[in-house]
Amino acid sequence: MIRKLDIYTSRLINRLAVGSKPLAGFFKLITHTSSGKIYPLYALLIPFALDQGSLITKLGLIAFSFQVPVYFLSKNIIKRTRPSISHGIEPIIDPPDRYSFPSGHCASSMLFTLIVNQYIPSVTIYFAVWMGVVFISRISLGLHFLSDALCGALLGLLSFYVANQLLVTFF
Repeated sequence: MIRKLDIYTSRLINRLAVGSKPLAGFFKLITHTSSGKIYPLYALLIPFALDQGSLITKLGLIAFSFQVPVYFLSKNIIKRTRPSISHGIEPIIDPPDRYSFPSGHCASSMLFTLIVNQYIPSVTIYFAVWMGVVFISRISLGLHFLSDALCGALLGLLSFYVANQLLVTFF
C-alpha cells in the first residue's frame, strides 16, 4: 500500500514537469544548486562572504564528513532502482548513478538549510523554499521517488544533529 502510494505520488509530481518544458527547465536548473559538485564552491565562498562564515563552513565540513559516507553506504547496501517508465515515471535528465535511495540532493539541501537557520535565521525562509523546490525537482525530473527525497531529508537532519554534537564535543 505505501509503495503504491509512493509510486503514485511520484508519478503525479513527475507529470508536472513532463507536461511543461519551462517547468522542466527550471527544475533542471534548480536541482544543480544542490549537487555535490557545488558544495566545495560554497565552502570556499562562505567564509569570506559572511561574518560567521568560518563557523558555518566548519559545521558544514563536519556534517558532510558524516553524511557522505552514510549516503554512499545506504545507496550501495539498499540498491533501490530509480524510477522508470515501468513505474509510469519519465526521467527528464540522466541520473548521476544507478540507485535512488536516499536522495543526496535532498539530504544536502536539508543540511544546508538547517545550518543557515542556525547561524543566519533571518534568511531561513528563502533557504526553506529553495530546499522544497530542490525536493520537488528531484521527483519531478524522474530521478527519485517521494520516499527517497523524504529519507534524504532525514539523512540531512541526522547529519546536522551529529555535526553539532561533534562540534561542541571536539571542536
